[in-house]
Amino acid sequence: MKNNHVQSELLTRAGAINAVSMRVEDKSAMFSMKRNGTMDGPEAENRKEFFASLGFDASSVVRGEQVHGDNIEVANSALTFPETDGLLTRSRNLLLLISVADCVPVLLFDRRLKVAAAVHSGWKGTVKNIAGKAVELMSNELNSSPDDVVAFIGPSAGACCYEVGEDVAQYFSLDVLERTARPGKSRLDLKSAIASQLTEKGLPKGNIELSRYCSICNPNFHSFRRDGESSGRMLAAIAIK
Repeated sequence: MKNNHVQSELLTRAGAINAVSMRVEDKSAMFSMKRNGTMDGPEAENRKEFFASLGFDASSVVRGEQVHGDNIEVANSALTFPETDGLLTRSRNLLLLISVADCVPVLLFDRRLKVAAAVHSGWKGTVKNIAGKAVELMSNELNSSPDDVVAFIGPSAGACCYEVGEDVAQYFSLDVLERTARPGKSRLDLKSAIASQLTEKGLPKGNIELSRYCSICNPNFHSFRRDGESSGRMLAAIAIK
């Protein structure tokens, strides 16, 4: 952990700038990055501080207007893509951002060709296999080999706490579900489900790092499940060094 974010050892060793911001009690708005519709205020200042800690500013940011879908865009300049949950770039001056508060941030990096991707994969995006589709796009559009791609499945709702009903559980295999004492309820290991999707696309298991942090039970992270509408948001970021 840094003073306001966590990083992937695997991505850092591969040469990627990466971070997932944290919920920090002694910072304004607990270091939330939720968009509040204005360009000033504490959350805007939080974003500036977070960007600066990674060596960037707002003029270099790429983000998507997330809709829990599987659309992935290739970015060549700083902008916001509508209805987009995945971002991909070869540019060295762009910071790809994903906003989360229990959903899974997936950061991908081709250490040979220097290609970066950021994916927002909640349960709906995982059902649509957005992380796997990002690997496919890296391969088909930018000639990445899965052997060269490393992945970080970041802080998010963990199997220890993420309880779902049959309406969600029906989409997942039994190996990522654990029945609870409550009728019709199961705990879902969404991180492992995404890891399996990545290995199915050819990533070696050793190329995948799963964060040990659960956003629901760990107060160092924002959680919509825990805090409801009052929850802040974290940003997951990746850039090419």
